[in-house]
Amino acid sequence: MHTNLAQLPQQEMDKINVDLAAASVAFKERYNMPVVAEVVEREQPEHLRDWFRERLIAHRLASVNLSRLPWEPKAK
Repeated sequence: MHTNLAQLPQQEMDKINVDLAAASVAFKERYNMPVVAEVVEREQPEHLRDWFRERLIAHRLASVNLSRLPWEPKAK
C-alpha cells in the first residue's frame, strides 16, 4: 500500500507529527540524550496531548525490545 502523506487531511497529518515527536522523545531517552518529555508535550496542539502521551508510552515499551548503540572501548 502506498500512501502520499501530503494528500492526507490536516487532522491526520497533525496526528502523524505528534506521533513523530513522541518517537523522537523515546529515542532520545533510550540513548541518554537530553530531552524533557513535558516540554515537548507542551509544544504539541492541546487537543492532541493525550495522543502524544499514548504514543510516548507505546514507543517507550517498544524500545525495550530494541538493541542499544554499539559499545566501543576507549582508545589507549
